[in-house]
Amino acid sequence: MKQNCRKHRSKLALLVLGFCIVVTNASCEKHVSFSDTQNNYIVSSKNAIKTENKRIASISTQATEIICDLGCMDRLVCRTDFCDFPKEARNIVSIGGVNNPNIEKIIGLQPDIVVGTSMLPVKLFSAMEDAGLPIISFRESAKIEGMYNVISILGKIVQKESMADSIINDCKQRLQIVEARCDSLRIAKKIAKPTVYYVVGYGASGDFSAGKDTYIDEIFALAGADNIAKNNNKWSFSKEELLKAQPEYIFIRNEDIKQFCNTHPYNELKAVKDGRVVGISGLDAQTPRSISAIEFIANTIYGE
Repeated sequence: MKQNCRKHRSKLALLVLGFCIVVTNASCEKHVSFSDTQNNYIVSSKNAIKTENKRIASISTQATEIICDLGCMDRLVCRTDFCDFPKEARNIVSIGGVNNPNIEKIIGLQPDIVVGTSMLPVKLFSAMEDAGLPIISFRESAKIEGMYNVISILGKIVQKESMADSIINDCKQRLQIVEARCDSLRIAKKIAKPTVYYVVGYGASGDFSAGKDTYIDEIFALAGADNIAKNNNKWSFSKEELLKAQPEYIFIRNEDIKQFCNTHPYNELKAVKDGRVVGISGLDAQTPRSISAIEFIANTIYGE
């Protein structure tokens, strides 16, 4: 009887010790902490983000691309249908769109963290919270600094802070070069900023362009261009305004160039007649590719 009691006490002691170890480890587990100086994200208040995140579920084209830039593509367990850059990312399992992802599929992949955008509905954000998943959603920014902030935060999440800082510094240096070059050329040529127009939509369904407080307008401004839609508070932009402004350059998706140039009244635009309709991609990708877009625009309107 005494031996049995001693055995039971020993087992109980081991169970208590094991429980204490688990509690201690849980309480000592490190988590990512960062201050939101630009108010450009929402983070789960229920599930803290761990320091080490080996399995990342991305519901954001921006996050997918930046995580790849940080050398962590192998940590992505899923992406959206629209995450097609870099092209290698297309091999990663897709969970649907940015605003209607397959939540059950995401939960089944058991990610350490979910990264989304402000397009993710609140009910889906809450569903993943309730499933015990740490989640962060980034808001879209109208300024390039917002993109830097996302790179910095994702750098902390994947423990690549030095690389994130390096990417940000490279972007800033390249922008300084573009700005200095454009200023120098305007002074040398004694010209004003070339006027530009970006075709978001056109035709029977209406004309649309990037106006005031948009990321695309910021890109044109940094490229030394004068966006004719810069004072427009809405995305819609009338044909009458476009024909009156007669921008020196028109930027458009590559696949739309031919039809745009052959459609009335756009074919009456001086930029179309002079062959200054330019195809461009990645203009709205709030990632380091934005810097390449800025360099491309500057080279186009000022000459390489």
